[in-house]
Amino acid sequence: MIDTLKVMLTDYQIKGDSEIRVQPASYELGTGAMSEYPLFQTEEHGNHYGSKAYLNSDNWNLTLKPMAGTGATGAFLQLSVPKNYYGSNYYSVGEQGTKAVLSKVEDELNEKGVHTNLLEANMSRVDTFKNIEPDEPFSSYYTLFSLLKARRALKRGYGTTFLLSNTQQEFCVYDKLVEMRERKLDTRGLPQTMRFEHRLLNKGKVKSTYGFDKVKDIFKGGYEIIKEKQVDSWKSSLFNFQAEEVVLLGSRQLEQEMKIFKERFPKNWFSKFLKGYGAYYLASFAGREVVVEALKNFEVDRMKVWRAVQTMEEAEKELLVLKQEEGSSKTLGVLYEELRRKVLN
Repeated sequence: MIDTLKVMLTDYQIKGDSEIRVQPASYELGTGAMSEYPLFQTEEHGNHYGSKAYLNSDNWNLTLKPMAGTGATGAFLQLSVPKNYYGSNYYSVGEQGTKAVLSKVEDELNEKGVHTNLLEANMSRVDTFKNIEPDEPFSSYYTLFSLLKARRALKRGYGTTFLLSNTQQEFCVYDKLVEMRERKLDTRGLPQTMRFEHRLLNKGKVKSTYGFDKVKDIFKGGYEIIKEKQVDSWKSSLFNFQAEEVVLLGSRQLEQEMKIFKERFPKNWFSKFLKGYGAYYLASFAGREVVVEALKNFEVDRMKVWRAVQTMEEAEKELLVLKQEEGSSKTLGVLYEELRRKVLN
């Protein structure tokens, strides 16, 4: 359930032989004035100054940096719970497994010269997720997500994603296997997987959503609260419609497409509209090459074949500015009800 966890350490000590790396202060070329900050202390050497310090492993990252406007230094640890447990973040980890991961990371920090109690840390970011096995290819849901006001984006390392976001939180949906292949991870034996991630991006949002922000509270009843709030959050964001309302949204989109055609072609808009849809579906289900081959088989005049293909492509282009590929014979209401059932149950 929990994937990314970012915490701010409240109590920590750094040994003089720690593997932590200090990034030197930046300076202004003209004056030579340096921008450096006291980052941490060690018993052996006192204060250590720089622009930031960091300690990274394959499965977690620790960063010490000055906090804007406070003069204090924040120590932030970020990790993926399932990646630390399984070696990849595909599968979910339960409450006791999450606790074991934190204990393991705490031991690894200690081995590298950073002593801390992660249960006393404050959560400053929490990403939860749920994997589902969709009935249709991911592209079949593009139109549905767009109707639900999710922003389509092509994110490096993720492929096509759909986002609902603000400065406090993000709701993200993507094809998990595409993301894994982008990262050169083995997907053999895994089913088609759609991943739903809810990301709380700061301490205030974590506290207002869960009612707590201490790591230790996850294991004092907080884990069940996180599970409940995960469902509630998706219900209030992406799945706050009934299936009938989604069908209505679809009819409104069709109505909007018709209005645009009518504005562009006042006299023969419906004929153009039908022509555009016909060309679009002919190209979608048969393909340009198949249409060309069929025309060549009975039309000897190559110029007429070329003109026919041009007519089809022009009509298709008129519609493509409005229409996204669906790739499924199921209605929007059926697709929506499938996702809502699988994500919220």
